[in-house]
Amino acid sequence: MFIITKEELEHMSEAQLRALYHSIIADLVRRNLSAAHCPLTSISLANIQAVLRRKQVLRPCPPRF
Repeated sequence: MFIITKEELEHMSEAQLRALYHSIIADLVRRNLSAAHCPLTSISLANIQAVLRRKQVLRPCPPRF
């Protein structure tokens, strides 16, 4: 396994980031592991969450009437 960096995730949409996150979690479950067992995976998951949070903050809010 390798670390997925924030720079590699920047071009992805929120839906793609969520799908990647859940795909990694599903792979861990399939192999009967947790993120605590795989430090590189933990870093990748944290990077995905950080990029998701940044994209959500930057998303313009619709006007409230």
